[in-house]
Amino acid sequence: MNLLKDGDDRNAFNELYVRYWKVIYDIGFKKLHNASLAEDLVHDLFVDIWNKRQEITIHSTFIGYLHTMLTNRLIDQNRKEVFRLRVQQSLLDRTAASENQFFDAVACNDIEKQLMAEVENLPADMRKIFLLSRQEHLSTSEIAQKLSLSPQTVKNQISNAIRRLRLKELHL
Repeated sequence: MNLLKDGDDRNAFNELYVRYWKVIYDIGFKKLHNASLAEDLVHDLFVDIWNKRQEITIHSTFIGYLHTMLTNRLIDQNRKEVFRLRVQQSLLDRTAASENQFFDAVACNDIEKQLMAEVENLPADMRKIFLLSRQEHLSTSEIAQKLSLSPQTVKNQISNAIRRLRLKELHL
């Protein structure tokens, strides 16, 4: 390592690479169960060693230093994978929610179309009272006042309309 650090000796680096890459690769592969990912990790590790050769201070053995570097990279790789899986799951959840909202909206739209078709079949006065109640959200007394009817007549007409619509298997 001193030859590499002091003299930028490529032969020294190549010797370290040849001597240790397989050991480090095997450890990475055992942890990752992915040959290309383990190979990329080991190559990146040695590239970093070459790029930081002037700054590296090894307190124990070179293989111990490599093992520590690999362990840190495996931890980083694991964090990236966990994050990737979380993002992927979040996207799947959002997609499922969007699909559910879409199907709910379609179903709601279909039910509304069925309801309006059945409302059109109600007698004219009953339809008018029902629509004032459900679409314009007028109270019984407001409808009664607007149409010059008794509140009880309005209640009866709304109840009859709902009963007829329910007989058609529409749920209000």
